[in-house]
Amino acid sequence: MSTPLVYQIRIKCHLDETWIDWFTPLVVVNEENGEATITGAVLDQAELDGLLGRIFDLNLTLLAVNRIMDPSE
Repeated sequence: MSTPLVYQIRIKCHLDETWIDWFTPLVVVNEENGEATITGAVLDQAELDGLLGRIFDLNLTLLAVNRIMDPSE
């Protein structure tokens, strides 16, 4: 089993409580600039693809995907 990596995904709008539930257990923060960040551990590329698929399904604008922690460093 691989070690999860932590990713931060930025989108171009705030998420309401209904949409935030779609991303549990990740942490969603609605930023003052009108964007939202979704941050949390992702087990593998398949799980990351699933998260990006949710963003696509919700018709949200993806701004960035960043790995913010590498356990080997």
